[in-house]
Amino acid sequence: MIIKPWAEFDSTLPNDQIDSEDEMDILQYPGKLLSETLAEILKGLGCEIRDLICLHERGWELLFRGGPGGRTRFVLRVTRIDKHLIGLQQANWWRSTFVPRHPDFVSLLTKLADAMAADDRFIDVRWFAPDEIHSGIPGALRPIET
Repeated sequence: MIIKPWAEFDSTLPNDQIDSEDEMDILQYPGKLLSETLAEILKGLGCEIRDLICLHERGWELLFRGGPGGRTRFVLRVTRIDKHLIGLQQANWWRSTFVPRHPDFVSLLTKLADAMAADDRFIDVRWFAPDEIHSGIPGALRPIET
């Protein structure tokens, strides 16, 4: 099984960056609306949203729990580099390093991909392994390859 937890796509959601009046500073970095939209999707998948954190020029980070009984902690990174880019990982270092195919992670990644594919706001979603991002390969239609 090959897991591709990064997705690149376009979106019909508006650019929500807010610049200062003199356009010298960014008051709100882009991606907050997209992060909130993904948080709503994750809530619909049974996840409990914990925090939405602005990482400034690096984007936004969504912290949440999911899986049976909400026992698994996840992080979803949302940023924009040419297109929108999201990356899902388990928040537990040990689990993400030594159990990357944990059933809770694979299940959530699959459900998130299904929800994004069914939502008109997400266009041309392509999934990548961490070493494939911005490599020039076209990306996969699904995040899990067997």
